[in-house]
Amino acid sequence: MIVTRLLIHLIAILFLLLPHSCGYIQESIDIAGLKEMAADILENFNPGSPQDLRVFIREFSLERDTQPLFLNKIEVSPLNRWKVDHPLGYKLIMEKITFPSLIKHKRGNDRAVFYSYRAAPFRGRRVILWVPGMGVSDLAFRFIKRFFYQELRRDYDIVFYVPPYHMERTEDGRDNGEGFFTADTGRNIRVILHAVRELRTISHYLKDRGVKSIGGWGGSIGASMLLLTAQMVDLDHLCIMIPIINWETVTLENTYMKKVVSRYEREGFSVEILMKAYGLINPINYQISVKPERVHIMYAEYDQLSPESAILSYARKNKIMKIAAYRRSHATILLSDRLYEDCGMFLDSLK
Repeated sequence: MIVTRLLIHLIAILFLLLPHSCGYIQESIDIAGLKEMAADILENFNPGSPQDLRVFIREFSLERDTQPLFLNKIEVSPLNRWKVDHPLGYKLIMEKITFPSLIKHKRGNDRAVFYSYRAAPFRGRRVILWVPGMGVSDLAFRFIKRFFYQELRRDYDIVFYVPPYHMERTEDGRDNGEGFFTADTGRNIRVILHAVRELRTISHYLKDRGVKSIGGWGGSIGASMLLLTAQMVDLDHLCIMIPIINWETVTLENTYMKKVVSRYEREGFSVEILMKAYGLINPINYQISVKPERVHIMYAEYDQLSPESAILSYARKNKIMKIAAYRRSHATILLSDRLYEDCGMFLDSLK
């Protein structure tokens, strides 16, 4: 889910209008987010070099560029935020798992961060690797924990990923999420690849501890990262919500990014090279690696970032039949009560 500073205020207003909020209002919230993202990119327009981007495209390897690292530097400590009570009253072990990251901040290298919620030692347990989208925050936790309850109730453990530039990974002096997406296309893609590297690293850690299976929950950009991870990691199942399956719909092919695209062209970046670059991390360009009957897609009918037509085309391409639609937009889908129940029903359908 992409939530900007403006969107937080707009979603609060939307609460006052529910349950009668029309599609137009919800679409407008998505559009406001796209406009704000475009304005932020133009305000700090440092796109890098077209020549460097061509070299990056030529030398790209998804497998090599996301190799797990720092497996011997993983640290576990008590989790002091986002406390959760087990819905069935069981004692829940809550831990924070961290290790070094290749993402660089002004103060030095960042650290990968995961929150772990488990009812027992990992050996023999079923784990859901939980990957949220851009803008995840303490406010979003009010909704996210409703998914957690569905999963914990069904005896899954949860390992939640804190995306780069969010929450305790926020760079000093910046807002939550600021720095995740910039004008530098090559740098944006490397951030995604570093995130996939971190997801592969935690997957290796979990398998080394003898987990029975690793499933995945991904939202928005988090779904993109999870789908890329699944190209190298054997995932038991996938539940993806409002997935960004084609980066071009966010970065190049919407009305609100036209000024940004024109600025790129003036700096020597053709649309063709930008499409090639983002195509490297487009889930739509990869065959999904999880059995289609073990994949569930939840999408928003008014989504302005990942349009319904693109989602349905992706589902057909990958023979995914478990699809649920909600009369919401990208930014407002978490307001649907049915969303959480559908997630639980999907888990019930797995054998």
